[in-house]
This record gives sequence, C-alpha cells and structure tokens, in this order.
Amino acid sequence: MLIDFNDGQKFMRYPTKELLAKNINHKNEGRGKRAFLLATGPSIKNENLKVLAGEDCFSVSNFFLHEDIKTVNPKFHFFPPYHEPLILENYIEWLHKGDQELPTETKIFLGHSVYEIVRECNLFANREVYYLYLSESANSRKVDLTKLVLRPQSGPLMILPVLIYMGYEKIYLLGCDHTVLRDFKKAITHFYNSDKDPRINASDASTWGNIVLEHKASLNVFMQYDFYEKMIEQNENISVINLSSDSWLDTFNFGSLKEVIRNNPD
Repeated sequence: MLIDFNDGQKFMRYPTKELLAKNINHKNEGRGKRAFLLATGPSIKNENLKVLAGEDCFSVSNFFLHEDIKTVNPKFHFFPPYHEPLILENYIEWLHKGDQELPTETKIFLGHSVYEIVRECNLFANREVYYLYLSESANSRKVDLTKLVLRPQSGPLMILPVLIYMGYEKIYLLGCDHTVLRDFKKAITHFYNSDKDPRINASDASTWGNIVLEHKASLNVFMQYDFYEKMIEQNENISVINLSSDSWLDTFNFGSLKEVIRNNPD
C-alpha cells in the first residue's frame, strides 16, 4: 500500500508532529523478547491470565475491566480514537475510568486526533502518553511510529504495528476473536458484561449499520491483519501466533496459552 497523496499532505500540515518524535525511543526495544496482545473478545474468559505476570503485555480498550488487570500489569494500554456514534462526554469519562483502573506503571497510546481532548481535560496527568498518527494509508514495507500508521478497524490493530516496530520476536494474540458478526443486530459480546462499559452506546444493538456496511467493516479487519502479515513475512525475526481459543482470525497460526507457558516457563 502506497501512502495516499492526500494523507501525506495532511500529515505534512499536522501542527504537532513533535508529539510523534519520541516514539523512536521504542524502536527495537522488544528485540529478542515476546509480547502478549490482550484484546476484549469473549474467548479471553477461558484463559487464566495470572500466568502472564511478569510478561510484556499490551492491552486495549476495555481490557482495564479485567479482574486480573493488576496482575497482568500492561506495559502500555491503547485507547482507540473517538468516533461516532460514541458520545464525546462518555468517551472522556471512559478515558478517565481507564486512568483510574489501570496499574500506575502502565503507559498510554492514543490516536493523534484526541490530543486536544486529552490536553483540555487534563487526562492521564500522571502517566507517560504517546500518540500515533492514524491514517487511511501507511507504508506497507515497514512501520514507522513517527509517521503515518494505518487507522485500525479494530482495537488490536492499533497495538500490532507498535509491537512490530518494537521488534518483538514472538507476538501472541489473546481475545482477538473478531466474531462480531455473530452478534449482528444484538448487543456485542466481550469478556465483560456490556453494562460495565462506561460508553453508553458502544456495544448495544443500536450501533449496527446495515448488513452490507457491517460485512465491509468486518472484511476490513481481516484485510488489515493481512497487511501486517505481508509486512512480517519480510522479517524472519518476527512471528505472530493467535492464542484466542474461539477466533475467526486465521491469518496467523493458532496456538494455546497453556502450551506457550508450559514450553517457556521462564
């Protein structure tokens, strides 16, 4: 995928590119190590996440609601950017609740479009916060967190390019079910009850569009994973394994968390 001319022009006009400059500090900081990407799919209820204590974990969205959030102690937590039909006031409340629930050591990654919201509302005042410039197009040969990063169709796709940039040798996916179309026209299921989500209309039945639009959105999820899979193919030092026990994502090989921990007890 070549960077679209209009996307490139918008990036050149972006007034606070210096926010992105410190992302270079993460380049290859995970080289030779393994990382666990923790999403919110219902399959994660099947896993004993206490075994991830001491591992390099990266979480997204409402994962801060998980009962083992303090044990997992994510290095970074990712909040996808604000978008309709979410209510802005609810979105801000959501960020605030995440700040309250996450371990104090956890750092934050956000999309560039919410920078002003965070600044004006004084959010994450006691945390290190990093930003990604999220765009409709990005360099297909490599990830550069100081430039354009592909706008994620789903939360885990906000984390994956960061882990690639960090150079993790093994990237394990948990809760990346992407079976959302099973819930079509019903409340969307996650590992938590929908009434725990501070965002009032984030997962209820009213959020659905028509079946064509929802299929297109679902297809885009898998196409974005394919985008990164092709990038990873060019780097023999990185592999991605899907440990989600009930997942439609077959872009990567499947495995199990129990086997990973059993084979790598340290």
